[in-house]
Amino acid sequence: MIQPLKYDRETGTLFLLDQTLLPDEERYVQVKTLDELIEAIKALRVRGAPLLGLAGAYGLFFAVLESEKSALFWEELRRRVDLLVNARPTAVNLKKEVESILEDIPMTAEPYEVAAIVYEKVLSLESRLRNDDLSLAMHGADLLKGKRRILTICNTGTLATGGIGTALGIIKVKHSKGDLDVAYLCETRPVLQGARLSAWELLKENVPHYIITDNAAPYLMSLGKVDAVVVGADRVARNGDTANKVGTLMLAIAAKHYGIDFYVAAPTSSFDMTIANGNGIVVEERDPDEVLQIHGVRIAPKGSRALNYAFDVTPASLIDGYITEQGILKAPFAEVNYIGR
Repeated sequence: MIQPLKYDRETGTLFLLDQTLLPDEERYVQVKTLDELIEAIKALRVRGAPLLGLAGAYGLFFAVLESEKSALFWEELRRRVDLLVNARPTAVNLKKEVESILEDIPMTAEPYEVAAIVYEKVLSLESRLRNDDLSLAMHGADLLKGKRRILTICNTGTLATGGIGTALGIIKVKHSKGDLDVAYLCETRPVLQGARLSAWELLKENVPHYIITDNAAPYLMSLGKVDAVVVGADRVARNGDTANKVGTLMLAIAAKHYGIDFYVAAPTSSFDMTIANGNGIVVEERDPDEVLQIHGVRIAPKGSRALNYAFDVTPASLIDGYITEQGILKAPFAEVNYIGR
């Protein structure tokens, strides 16, 4: 099984499968400090909303260990936590999982007690995420029974969650049930998570797929070759507006035009009930060089500039439903009960 993240308690080392090197090289980077983890998060060595939540939980553990000797333990811990949860602003899981663990720790606890509590909660979270993934994937496979040609974008598999995956997990389960003809993977510019990561995962499990350019998806729908579109989510607002990898909005508009089902597959940890709608979602802007270059080779004229929005926001009116570990939800949400303890 693919392990995008694993921790060695004896050496205090977090091993991250460096997703920037895939599919050409499978190499783990060793992370031993909070600063190293924050760099790995920003550089996309570890990515995917649910997996960022788990990585953040390990980051909290590092932050506790690094703050233990401070006379102002809680103040120093809070400073480090703020740096961690703001490493990538759009995915809500990173902040939510860290804050959820912190809320359960009594302020009277000694630093060594805090470290023990956090570590146990990290292990519990790791197990729960795997179970939630499988539940979500099974719900999605049941919902999409008979829809044998599925289109998706970005990477929402094991590399993004640590479990079977969300949207890609549904595709894997449908394949295992003999209910999939093909998965269409949008390449996902500019850093190609679909072409590099999703294809790599599906190849390992012999799941039939085609990689397509992002802008070919609407034409594929027009030809009647797509039965459903299923995407992941980095944040879902209270009214159902959803932030996901840039290019998702284009897919939703095209799917609505051609009468194709469009679903968001995300754990309830990606739902943010503190935000009324998509206007409240911070969309990360990344380094323009990700657009201007490919693997360090410049593809645009010198002097040209680039805008690099990492996400877009799809309005709830274009989404047919939300596939979660708790079942299928419909927007707007009066409440989504997330058990993060």
